[in-house]
Amino acid sequence: MQYYNEEETRALRAAFEKEVLTWSKVTSRRMFGCPAYVADGRLFAFLVTGGVVITQLRRSDKQILARDHQIEPFKAGERVIERWTKVTVADPQAIGRIMAFVRKSYQTALERD
Repeated sequence: MQYYNEEETRALRAAFEKEVLTWSKVTSRRMFGCPAYVADGRLFAFLVTGGVVITQLRRSDKQILARDHQIEPFKAGERVIERWTKVTVADPQAIGRIMAFVRKSYQTALERD
């Protein structure tokens, strides 16, 4: 199953990386065939076609995010990973609207042992 198409997601990736790759201890690598972002070795987000998967978001933050954005759990084939939140991003220019949540995931990743 293909989760990421570079042609369709290039503008989103560029906008996302413009901010995220400036954060301390962040590196990028491929996971699930997608650009993935880790903080000090811990996954906090990755891109999929048409959206961002945020992996370290607290339940209360997911509820707040859901008020203004279409979200769903990430599906890896038949497996549903409830902890990981897929956020639809139709307009790459609007990526700023979810970056506070991506930053929270990043901070949580840094705090984990």
